[in-house]
Amino acid sequence: MSLIGKALKTGIAVKAFDLARREMRKPENQRKAKALLARAQQEYRKPENQQKAKDMLGKVSKRGKGTTAF
Repeated sequence: MSLIGKALKTGIAVKAFDLARREMRKPENQRKAKALLARAQQEYRKPENQQKAKDMLGKVSKRGKGTTAF
């Protein structure tokens, strides 16, 4: 039973990958992806967002001292 399940999951994953690859070949989707990436980079580069990220990392690193992840 598990062999059949794995085969089905693999087939679904291959089909999904093929669909995604086919969709990304379309020029309009490439434009949308580039626009999304550009918008994300603009947000990342804003000084206030960089400061928020540094503050969050500081809180996480302070909380994690003295404990192990495993």
